[in-house]
Amino acid sequence: MKSLFRIYLALLIGGIWVSVAWAAPDAPGEFRFRLGPFFEWNSQEGAATRLAVRPFFAWEKSSFDSRDKDMEVLWPLSHFGWRGDEFHWRVGLSFWREEDVHERFSRDYSFITPPLWVNGRDDNRNYWGLFPVYGKMPKVFLVEDVQWALFPLWLRYRTGGSQGVWRDYFGWPFFSLKYDDDKTRWALWPLYGTKKERGFKARFVLWPFWNDRTFNARNHNGYGFMLWPLVERVNTDTEQSYGLLPPFFRYTETTSDAMLLRCPWPLFERYTDPKESTWKVWRFWGMTHRGTRDGWWLLHPIVQKKQQKTVNLQTRSFRVWPFYTHEESYGFDVHGEAHLQTRYFRIWPFYSSAYNDREGLKRKGLVLFPIRDVPVIERNLAPFWTFYTARQTLESDEVLHELFWGLIWWRTHRAPDAEAEYDAGESE
Repeated sequence: MKSLFRIYLALLIGGIWVSVAWAAPDAPGEFRFRLGPFFEWNSQEGAATRLAVRPFFAWEKSSFDSRDKDMEVLWPLSHFGWRGDEFHWRVGLSFWREEDVHERFSRDYSFITPPLWVNGRDDNRNYWGLFPVYGKMPKVFLVEDVQWALFPLWLRYRTGGSQGVWRDYFGWPFFSLKYDDDKTRWALWPLYGTKKERGFKARFVLWPFWNDRTFNARNHNGYGFMLWPLVERVNTDTEQSYGLLPPFFRYTETTSDAMLLRCPWPLFERYTDPKESTWKVWRFWGMTHRGTRDGWWLLHPIVQKKQQKTVNLQTRSFRVWPFYTHEESYGFDVHGEAHLQTRYFRIWPFYSSAYNDREGLKRKGLVLFPIRDVPVIERNLAPFWTFYTARQTLESDEVLHELFWGLIWWRTHRAPDAEAEYDAGESE
């Protein structure tokens, strides 16, 4: 046993020595030390930029704003983040966010352990809640000023911003009161209910069987109804719509020359207007032209091709997710010359290459995680399978290649503008 321990200790010391002796030289002012995928220390101009003891701990500072930092302890158990003056953390299912770490008395903050507890301050208003007993909070999902007591016995919230409609529910979701500008409206779901928002009034009877609306907005007056599951109809001064067995069959045309045809939804859909033309055959096939954008797809979202060209920007992409991805964008100067801004290429799970005009070129292999460059994955997990990396900064014409976390390294030369080739014919 002692001999095995000595062999293990010798290999560990030898690995550390080899890591230091053969570590790839970094750019001036930068330093990196790595012990396989388990330990990493990076610094720039004497200041630490990354420290990781994987899989237990990872800390990283942004290269663009020194105030932006991220830290994980036993990820995914916890995450801590700094964004300028803002600080937030998550431990398990508890979340904290404070708007300004330098202001201790009047800052906005929130602490949530869903769905049981919430407390904080928003616009100098303190709030707290113990669900379902009692509580209030400023915003949740798409509603504001949420209050409850012995939920579902009583619930109140507001929709539509500070000028929106208040709603009270008693025995949610069955009986509700809605406070409009002119009167209080009520609903006993699913028997009968009314609703009023800016530009229309609506009601239901024996929901979902009967729904009707009256439109009274400027340049949009008329009515609409649906007798489910038989027919629906919209008749206004800007829109004519007919539906059969809603929502499966529908035809709509507007005074702005827009047309929508579904027959049946979601298997087939056709939409056109002066700026857009779209065909959809459920998730099997589709194509769209929308202003300066064009694209098509097969088995959405597996196979997709998109491109867009404006006076200042050209983008194009093609992917067969997750196996193949090729994306690039070009900017045009005042003389119409194209300059590469970003390019990304991936053959999953073997190799990826990324270039942008802020950081230069980066290559990796393997790339097991199917979603591109998720920061928390790159800090905590990706080094365990990333055996090869290459990088080139914008200031250099050399590419630094590394195998096995820097144990083997070499340099190659390439033209600084090699990534900036542009074929205008591909964008036509």
